[in-house]
Amino acid sequence: MNEDLSVQALEALANPAVSLRAFGTVKDQKTKNIIRFDPEAITYELQNTVVSYTSNPPLNPYGQTYWLTLLGYRQGGKSLTAELCGYPKAAYTPGWDHVCIADNKDRAEYLHRRVQICHDNWPEEVRTKTISSREVKQKTFVHGGQMRVLSGEAGAVGIGQSPDYWHGSELGYWRDAEGQASLTFPSLINKDHCLVLFECTPVPMDAPSAEWWRDHCESAKQGGHDEIGAGRWLYKFFPFWDGKLNVRPWPKNLALENEEIRLLEKYGSQGLTKDHLAFRRLMMHTDKKIRRNPDLFRVYYPFDDLTCWLASSNAVIHSSVLKKHVDGFLVPWKGQSHTGHYQEYESPEAGAIYVLGVDPIGFGARDHGAFHVLKCFAGEWSQVAVFGGVTDPLLLAEKVAWAGRRYNNALIGVERNGVGEGFLALLIDKEYPNLYYDAAYKPGVWKSSEAQMLSHLIDALKDELLLRDDDTVAQLGSYRNDRKVQRSVKAEIMSSGRKDRRRARHHWDKVSALAVAVVVARDAPVRIRKQAPAELENVVLFRDMTYDQLEKFKKTAYKKEEKPSRRAKYRSARRRRK
Repeated sequence: MNEDLSVQALEALANPAVSLRAFGTVKDQKTKNIIRFDPEAITYELQNTVVSYTSNPPLNPYGQTYWLTLLGYRQGGKSLTAELCGYPKAAYTPGWDHVCIADNKDRAEYLHRRVQICHDNWPEEVRTKTISSREVKQKTFVHGGQMRVLSGEAGAVGIGQSPDYWHGSELGYWRDAEGQASLTFPSLINKDHCLVLFECTPVPMDAPSAEWWRDHCESAKQGGHDEIGAGRWLYKFFPFWDGKLNVRPWPKNLALENEEIRLLEKYGSQGLTKDHLAFRRLMMHTDKKIRRNPDLFRVYYPFDDLTCWLASSNAVIHSSVLKKHVDGFLVPWKGQSHTGHYQEYESPEAGAIYVLGVDPIGFGARDHGAFHVLKCFAGEWSQVAVFGGVTDPLLLAEKVAWAGRRYNNALIGVERNGVGEGFLALLIDKEYPNLYYDAAYKPGVWKSSEAQMLSHLIDALKDELLLRDDDTVAQLGSYRNDRKVQRSVKAEIMSSGRKDRRRARHHWDKVSALAVAVVVARDAPVRIRKQAPAELENVVLFRDMTYDQLEKFKKTAYKKEEKPSRRAKYRSARRRRK
């Protein structure tokens, strides 16, 4: 490297957004020729997002760099772009330490070879010298900056690392991503300006770290408030139509299948076209694994960040049970904080019957509390409000009592097992007037059989329930009946002095609360919805319009024009005098 370069020139060269566009090179996917790096060549936003993050990382309110979690599709170049962005950082920043941990040795070495191609084709007059040309798994520059690649297959690979840029590639396929991340975070958490980039596609649930990767994405999507890196996570999802190569010309006069029509109706406004569906047909015909299990296309080439997990999950609740909810109009969960988050989908209706199901919490356990409010008609239980993400039982009790009174003194059911007994005492102390009793003098719901409650929940999901919260559907899609694989809350409290006392959090608090709400709804007073009038018996109701909305529309659209009444005149029966 020319030592006469100015400080301004070195800053520009260390900026991936400047130097990679000017000097970076890659192998073209189509021709295999060495071409100039262009983040918009094969993707619309994905690669530009990685370049933007590494060039000018955003800061949180404490002045710390955010950490980026990226969920995307196959062959978008996310891993290679992240490595290429690390090259100018390490080459022009003395002492810069870049670490990439890939899912296996072969992928790690592949990424390093691609960086070597970029280095070899970098203009010699501005290229930083390395201390040796024989390095295989790392590149060390003369000023002390370095790039290293490691494999997630190795044990304790995170110990002893103190990087300025930590890149985790294809984390869902790591042997133990949760353990490796736990070993690495202590070296990152106190570094205010380190860059952290986690990236991977959605993965089938039989992958080694699939469950951890899905939970991490969900946590990062909410801002990471309940992870070690609290408040530092950013999240970005890219559907497969962000990739410019994921298209094929749609043949003329070729009819769409019903499933393709439905996909266009749902995702067409977001960018999905017939050409993307032609690519989908090609992959489902060419890839034998996808051909045998068509749902896998949604995993490797996701449409959204909800169904990509449902299609790959081996959860207790089958994805077909959730189909009507996924195909409905779900509202994104806006996030949560240490005080929890409340989201309302419908205001209280005078005279309506509401039930409220609670998953309680106590001070001794690290569980999250949640509740659902359901509006109950015969044959239809619609979700009208949700609360979740809180770990303070006093705050949860306050919110439960407030929501219950707001919704016409809703019938409140609380799981009585474990900490539920104390939580019920809080509600009784607040003099809440309408608690659910499953037996005389026994308030609350006693879970005597997990299998029976799960059966009631699945039946309701297929029949009466109508969900609006996408996070609830996401939890249902990955639910694995944690009561059978984890210690109870009581056991956790009793073993509070042991090192292994903490159980993993699986973010299924809303599932437990919904199961309780279903039990209460089954015993709630029955209210019959008013039937549609005779003139609409052979008319299909407007799409996605509830009966109440239709009634309101009819009052204005079908209202007959009222004419002013004319007063009748009658002749007097008396004979007039002459």
